[in-house]
Amino acid sequence: MVDKYILSHIIPLIHAPVMIYDEEGRYETALESVEDDRIIDSERFVGKADSEMPYLYVDEDGVAFCAMMSLVDKKYIVFGEVCIYKAIERNDVHIPFCERDVYISSACIAWKIITGKEISKTDVLFKNVLLETPLEEFMTKEIFRYHEEGRTHNPYAQELREHDSIRRGDLDTLKANIDEVYSGEVGTVASDQLRNIKNIAVYVIGSAARCAIEGGLQPEMAFAMSDTYIKYIEEELDDPLKVERVAREAEFDYAREVNSLNRHGSLNPLMLQVKDYVFRHMHENIRVRDIAKSIGVSPNYLSEQFSQSEGITLKQYIIDEKIKSSEYLLKYTDYSLQEISSFCAFSSQSRFSAYFQRRNGITPAKYRKMYRKCKNE
Repeated sequence: MVDKYILSHIIPLIHAPVMIYDEEGRYETALESVEDDRIIDSERFVGKADSEMPYLYVDEDGVAFCAMMSLVDKKYIVFGEVCIYKAIERNDVHIPFCERDVYISSACIAWKIITGKEISKTDVLFKNVLLETPLEEFMTKEIFRYHEEGRTHNPYAQELREHDSIRRGDLDTLKANIDEVYSGEVGTVASDQLRNIKNIAVYVIGSAARCAIEGGLQPEMAFAMSDTYIKYIEEELDDPLKVERVAREAEFDYAREVNSLNRHGSLNPLMLQVKDYVFRHMHENIRVRDIAKSIGVSPNYLSEQFSQSEGITLKQYIIDEKIKSSEYLLKYTDYSLQEISSFCAFSSQSRFSAYFQRRNGITPAKYRKMYRKCKNE
């Protein structure tokens, strides 16, 4: 049965109107005022939305709408169009954004309300997203070609050694593993050479990130690094050798981070949660009591455990991490000192400068000038 009250409260979540049509597909009403150009033409869903599954349509631009049938009321319930990847404009009309999982989860909730049946996001995707070439057919042809050409991949044991060296933060062994000579080759995952190298680089970086997490690196930091490396490859590089260099450089960066943790840090799960929190809230005013509340321990206990494990107070660790973040901003951006101080959530620029000078021995302005002088020499 259609519960208009609950459906109306889904509207702010999906940023789209919820519309009702009769069983013939004639538009009846919307649960909020809606402009004519946002009303979905019933020809797009009548005969496709049924009592077994919500109908989800997504076009090549990532613009989606969802329709479902209520047999009790003999009505179609339709979620209006949204972008599920990023907001766009089409024909000078702004199409709002709703994160994909939120949109599909809202459809699952509506489905439960309307039909009383439970359904998963995976079910919705698998039922509605059809492949032009069946995966089994493509797989059969490619593996046949693979055997016919007599190709072999790089040894799995070599890959395991490479991953293990990142996990342990062993840079020398990582270099030796990368330099190993073997008869196999990396896979072919795209017909275009550059696209193939980029795809493999994405795999290498993603694997390295997970190895570093297993070695103790905070997950948020590892994933943020991974996203940055991959975005750099996609947006800045069109030379296969440069792509390969960035992928290898990423592996060494991850190994260095784990190595630093092994020398100075702790693999205590509680400490990893603290560091992950600090990284995720770097541009906020981080308070010990907020971290403690997030983790589920008392502030005093957390401060005591952190000092014992890390050799510095938690407050000092937060300041140090903010100063590290500011160092990168000073080196690689043109933000003013006031902006950087604000980004890192220091109470004032003078306090930021005082903390910075205490850690580095020079002021932020001199640090930036020194780095840029060295870079230009």
